[in-house]
Amino acid sequence: MTWTLLDREILTALTCQVRVMSREQLHRVWSQSADAVTVSVAKLTATRLLHSEQWHVTPPPIDSTPVVTWKPGDPAPDTWRVSETVRSRWHRSEATLTVYHATELAGRLCGARCGHPIRTIERRHDLLLAEVYVLYRKQLPQLAGHWVGEQAMPKAEYGVKNPDAFLLDRERLPRRVIESSGSYSQHQVQTFHEYCRLAQLPYELW
Repeated sequence: MTWTLLDREILTALTCQVRVMSREQLHRVWSQSADAVTVSVAKLTATRLLHSEQWHVTPPPIDSTPVVTWKPGDPAPDTWRVSETVRSRWHRSEATLTVYHATELAGRLCGARCGHPIRTIERRHDLLLAEVYVLYRKQLPQLAGHWVGEQAMPKAEYGVKNPDAFLLDRERLPRRVIESSGSYSQHQVQTFHEYCRLAQLPYELW
C-alpha cells in the first residue's frame, strides 16, 4: 500500500504529538484537503493503525491564549484561582464526537507508546490538548513542528507523570512545556507548577 504525505502527517500527529483528535479537529488542521483527510483516515483505520470511537463529551472550551504562562523567575500562579477558572468552563452541553486515536501497532511503527484505552475521565483533558495542538498548527506552524507528546518521550521516573507535551529546541531539549489543565483541582495545578519550577521549565497551562 502506498502511503501519502498526509497519511504520514496524520499518523505522526496521533502517535507522537497528541493522543486523540476528533474528526472536526483533523479537518481543521488539514483544512485544504477535506476529502483527502476522509480518505486517509479511512485507510489508516482499515489498516488497524487508527481506532475510531463515538464519545459523548463536552467540546473543549479554550481561548486563544493559555490560562497561565510561566517561566523561571516569575511569581507562582494563584493555584486556587486557576483551578476555579478551568473547572468552571465546562458548563456546556455535551455533543457526540467521532474521535480517532492510534493503536499499539501504530505506536510500534512510530516509536511511541500508543494503544492504551482512554478513560472517560481523560476525555476532556485529551480533547482540550488536541485543541491546543490545532491552534499551534494553524497559528504557530513553525513551533508546532517542535511539538512532542508525552507518549513519544521517555517515561518519567516511577510516580512522576510526564507533562502532556514539550516544545523541543534544535538540540532536542525542552524549551517549553504544554499542559492541558482539563478540569484540574488546585492540588493538580500546584503539583504541575512545582514539577516545572523544580525542573526550571517554562510552561503554558491551557
